[in-house]
Amino acid sequence: MSNSDRTIDNAYAIRMMLQRLCVASMKVALGCRDKRGLFQILFQEPARIGIRLGPKELEEWAMGPEESVSMTFDDRGFRYETVLAYIGPSDLEGVPCAAFTLPRTLRRADDNRLAHFAPDVAPLVTFSNSRNAVLDGEIRGFGNDGFELSLRDSSQKIEEVLRMGEESTLDLALEDGLLLTASARVAYFGANFVGMKFTERVDKTLLGQYRTWLDTQQRIQAQRDSESFESGRAPAKAANLPQARLWVDRHPTILILTEREEFARHMSEALGRKFGVISLDYITGPVRPFLKPFGEDEAGWGRVKLILIHNHLRLASPLELCRQVVEQEKCNLPIILAGTDEDEGLKRNRALAAGAVDFLPVAPFKILSVLRKLDETLKLFS
Repeated sequence: MSNSDRTIDNAYAIRMMLQRLCVASMKVALGCRDKRGLFQILFQEPARIGIRLGPKELEEWAMGPEESVSMTFDDRGFRYETVLAYIGPSDLEGVPCAAFTLPRTLRRADDNRLAHFAPDVAPLVTFSNSRNAVLDGEIRGFGNDGFELSLRDSSQKIEEVLRMGEESTLDLALEDGLLLTASARVAYFGANFVGMKFTERVDKTLLGQYRTWLDTQQRIQAQRDSESFESGRAPAKAANLPQARLWVDRHPTILILTEREEFARHMSEALGRKFGVISLDYITGPVRPFLKPFGEDEAGWGRVKLILIHNHLRLASPLELCRQVVEQEKCNLPIILAGTDEDEGLKRNRALAAGAVDFLPVAPFKILSVLRKLDETLKLFS
């Protein structure tokens, strides 16, 4: 990784990154003397940022003006660290917070990794190991000298199919008709991914084409980031994301994650005599906070007893969203993925691998089958 990839000292780029954290309601890790904690970043401005420390935390931390505070956070799978200067108490529309100076520099805390570019959508790849097994994976990040790879089947551990130093051959279809067929060697393991470094046998012409493609993709992503940042500059704070909608107030309640309002309406009409229905046009961030208006229990999911993830989401992949809810949000509710009945068996296997309990065909819509499946699942997990 080059020095330019290790550090970011452009204020505009830093603000774009912090804005992504705001929109996604992400938390950052702060440290000052013996105090440590995770806090939500609320806003970013040209000279300062706001982080949600309330009066109690500010009293406990007892920071003085211009006192240095360390900050660490993750963005697009990479970890960054920096130092802030405390300004003083502030607020965002009545929400108390603490104001800090805008970071002058961000430094990669994981600069041993090969990857320095994370695509917005992980490309699919086929690769092999030394035991001639052919496997399906996803590219989490790209670098000039290699890439980071994870398995599509999240139930498998990457360490079970690849070993340190083992060589692999991969086939990756990139944009503009470029097919990258290359050999790479395992350089390191991360959390559910592996770093692969190209071997010396890689075709130099193909490697040059790949690096040109990578540079182009970085420029395209930077342009999209800039356009998104400019369009959301006023106000430069967490976006007003769609809120969860209560269609039918009944127990037990099913949460439907879908961008299609007509699907949520149709489901509420079909299920409303037996189940409560809440829908959410999910965009980004944790799902659970959207349910606060509907009560909370020890697990934090309130009245919701089952989650149905539709195959039509605005930005997220249904499988990735399922993994997020199960692995990151530690959801203990049954989750069912829903979509068309085409390749139902394959979709069910993928749903199970992502942490769901089943796949439910809803197109064509068969009301009795849908009611029976939801009822059986709720009884099984009650």
